[in-house]
Amino acid sequence: MTRERSLAILAIAFVAGVTVCAIVLASDHQEAKAAFAIFGPAVGWGFVATGVWAWNREPENRTGMLLVALGFAWLLSTLEASNSALLYTIGLTLGGVWGAVFLHLGQSFPTGELDTRLDRGIVIAGYVIFPLAFAPAMFFASPEQLDCPGCPQNLLFVERNDELASALLVLGPALYGSLFLVVLVRATQRWRRASPFLRLQLTPVYATALLTFLLVVVAKAGAGDAAWWAAFIAAWLTPFAFLGGLLRSHVEHLVVELRASRARLVQAGDAERRRLERDLHDGAQSRLVALSLLLRAARKRADGDAGVAELIDQAQGELQTSLGELRELARGIHPAVLSDRGLEPALEALASRTPVPVDLAVEAAELPEPVETAAYFVVSEALTNVAKYAQATHASVAVRQVNGNVTVEVSDDGVGGADAAHGSGLRGLADRVAALDGTLALDSPAGHGTRLHAEIPFG
Repeated sequence: MTRERSLAILAIAFVAGVTVCAIVLASDHQEAKAAFAIFGPAVGWGFVATGVWAWNREPENRTGMLLVALGFAWLLSTLEASNSALLYTIGLTLGGVWGAVFLHLGQSFPTGELDTRLDRGIVIAGYVIFPLAFAPAMFFASPEQLDCPGCPQNLLFVERNDELASALLVLGPALYGSLFLVVLVRATQRWRRASPFLRLQLTPVYATALLTFLLVVVAKAGAGDAAWWAAFIAAWLTPFAFLGGLLRSHVEHLVVELRASRARLVQAGDAERRRLERDLHDGAQSRLVALSLLLRAARKRADGDAGVAELIDQAQGELQTSLGELRELARGIHPAVLSDRGLEPALEALASRTPVPVDLAVEAAELPEPVETAAYFVVSEALTNVAKYAQATHASVAVRQVNGNVTVEVSDDGVGGADAAHGSGLRGLADRVAALDGTLALDSPAGHGTRLHAEIPFG
């Protein structure tokens, strides 16, 4: 939304609020004029200002637009204070639209979209019930029956019928109450299904919105001015609750983007590891193997010269050592068996190279590549530490898939005392696992072995 449009909306809201203030102060039937003259515009301005801010910040989200509409609908409802029969009738009927917009806003928060047919049905019912629930009674009710003996006669009045008016006046609160119960059940369902972070957004919004809704129902049922004042205060607090929810939504978006960027960095790193492993395998390793074959051929031809044969044997030995080190380096960068055959064979190869006996249990189906790679390196780092520092006689590795999570646990019976804060390898693992929204925990009491537990979500 352009700056000019924002300023125009705020200017119109200001003029509307000042007009409402003047109408309230001139009213012949409005009680507590000074309070209503201040409080009525303040609530409307709060919604409009919050809505303009939200609309500018997230133009594609309808929440800002609905907040602006709610502010103007609220200002429209204060026309009930007018001495003009026309304005009074408009305020008495169409003024209820603010409740419908309020309901629409709550049902669609925080995206501004109504996701299900049920939500759309509830909102449509609100746009019918809030402005029209009391309209039938207005055809037959006198100002005294509408609990406002000093008010002008509404323009919908046809003839006085006390019995029919009384019955129809009961219908309005009944419709309000029924709709409130439906909204309460639906809000509870949405809240319970929401993620923990989304609940932080929804809780203050639902609390203030439902409280305001309930207080309006009670006030419409004839609870008096105290209920209306409580409803006004709750309504005044509501835009701040929506503002807080929108700010939390923005924070959640940043968190999601941060997690996604971290995951992309991990994937890019793994892709580079695979490229380096292939380059070493197809390039340097292949050339060293070819050189080893040449040395063998030279050794056969040098059988008559003991000195040359000995030098070739030494060169062959050094070459084999270098080739072994290069293979270990390539395997440490990214094991080819992991890409070619999967996690379980790769872990079996790791276990076979560990100098202590390792019990291996893998109960996981095919996993996403980043998760599979992370699980492999968790086990690799843990077994490397077992071999170097643990002084263990036995180790165990368990990889299991449970409810959309992969758990990796490596334990040993060594001396314990491991500290993740002083190990760059474990810190790197923790970062890799955290980039996939996983957790890494180390339990290593001195003298009682070490247990490394990782949990990585996938799907």
